[in-house]
Amino acid sequence: MWGPIAEFAAASPPYLMGALVVLALTFLASLVVSLRGSEAGERAEIIRALAEFWRRR
Repeated sequence: MWGPIAEFAAASPPYLMGALVVLALTFLASLVVSLRGSEAGERAEIIRALAEFWRRR
C-alpha cells in the first residue's frame, strides 16, 4: 500500500504536500460546516464524534 505513495513522494514532493494540504482543508471545512448551524450544547458532541471518526481511520 505504501509503495506507490512513497514513489509519488520521492518523484514530486510538492504534489504530495499539496494533496496533504487539500486533505487538511477538507477536514477543517467539514468541521466548520458541522459546527456552524449547531446549538452550543451540541458542539462538544459533534467535536467528540469527529475526533472518534478520525481516530478510527
